[in-house]
This record gives sequence, structure tokens and C-alpha cells, in this order.
Amino acid sequence: MKKRLIVNADDFGLCEEISTGIIKAYREGIVTSTSVVVNGSYFKQGIALLKDSGIDAGIHFTFIGREKPVSGAVDGLVDEQGLFLKGYNEAISKITAGRFDKDALRRELFEQISMLREAGVAISHIDSHQHLHLLPNVSNMIIDLANQFKIKWIRVPRSSIFGIKGIGMNSLSELLKLKMRRYNLCYTDRFIGFEKRGHINEHSLLTLLPDLKYGTTELMVHPGYNASKRYDWEYDWEDELKALTSEAIKAFIKENEIVLTSFKEI
Repeated sequence: MKKRLIVNADDFGLCEEISTGIIKAYREGIVTSTSVVVNGSYFKQGIALLKDSGIDAGIHFTFIGREKPVSGAVDGLVDEQGLFLKGYNEAISKITAGRFDKDALRRELFEQISMLREAGVAISHIDSHQHLHLLPNVSNMIIDLANQFKIKWIRVPRSSIFGIKGIGMNSLSELLKLKMRRYNLCYTDRFIGFEKRGHINEHSLLTLLPDLKYGTTELMVHPGYNASKRYDWEYDWEDELKALTSEAIKAFIKENEIVLTSFKEI
């Protein structure tokens, strides 16, 4: 048995800075897959770059963060300007309580995945912005779409953070895994990168990689060029890009016989 590592870069399509950084990390580094935001400002402009690169691509369902719905308003989850809610806590509260138009969200998710498929992208996996697909009121929709579009991989994130947030995420992840097994859908053996999201550097990679277990692990990353003028997330996009293209990291992976792979390859 081997140690297989999928290095998945989230947020292709959000903006040019992030998207071009992801492709650089794929061409010159260890990134193997990306997840695409079809309602991001750079999606239409960047689709040729995505396809020409040959990178494995999945859908990054986005219905938070002031991005614009592609199918019309989703009552309960949009603000006065018709954009998806910015605040994570507000969105979580409304989704958990069911205070939103479920049919409208189901239509929105269908349109997002259809846009990516119609752009000529072979969709290998599903995940979402802020992991909102874990929520029970959304996860059933995601599973239905995975079956409908014949996509076998769905991200099941895990956290090693002690406290309510970590316990909550892991509990929802276990529930999602239970649902997925009923439909023979796939998830990786392990998931890493949640605790360091937006702040991965060479040092943190050299801390994470030695602990890889046998089987398949997904490492979530966010490389790019500085997008702080667009997003106030305080992410270190360029530090991640530097780490993911580091010769030291590539050498460590080779020396330790870690197999870089992607969702479409397994």
C-alpha cells in the first residue's frame, strides 16, 4: 500500500490572482487538482486557462461570500443586493434552521454544476466554499447531484481542532460519510489542511507531510497571488504558492515515496 496525496487548490475562478496562481502551482509544483467557482468573477475568462492546463477539476459550490447566484435569487441566503450572504454564521444559522428557499438553492446548485459541465470540464469531485455542503439541509442535494452527474468523489473534511467547531465539523462529516456509503460514493481516507487554511508555508508542509498515512489523503490548499484587495480573508496566498512550488517540498515527496495523484486518477 502506498501513501497517495491529492493536493487540491480551492477557488479557481474567483479572481485572476487566485486562478493564475493555482495553475502555476500545478505546472511548477505539487498541486494536482482544483475546485472551480463558476460564479466567480474570473470563471468565464479563466476557463480556457483551466482546460489548457489539463488540471483535474471539480466543482466548488459557492453560495456564500457575496458572490452572485447564477440562477436568480435564493430567498433567505441573499442580501439586499441579491448577493449571497457574506457572513458565515448568518448563513449557517439560516441553513440549519431551514429558513431559506430549498427549491431555489437546489436549482442554483444544479445550474452551477451544469455551467462547469457545459464549459467542457470533466468534473471529478465536489466540495464547497466554507464546507457548507456538510450541512444536512444541503448534503442531500449534493448527493443527489453527484448521482445525477455521475461524480463519485465528495470532499469529507476533518478537523483536529479541539472545541465546538472541530467537533461540529467532524460530526457532520461522519453523517455525510454515512449517507455517501448508501450510494457508493467515495471520499478520501484522510483530509488535512483545515487548521492551516490560507496560511500554509514550507514549514507547515514539512510538519504535515511526515505524518501522512498509507492510503489516500486530500490536502486542501489556497495558492495564488495577493488577492487581499478583493477579499478580506487575511490569507497568505503567495506564501502558499511559494511553498507548493518549493524544491525542498518536491524533494521531500520524492524521497519519501509519496505518490501525487488526483481525483480523476483514482
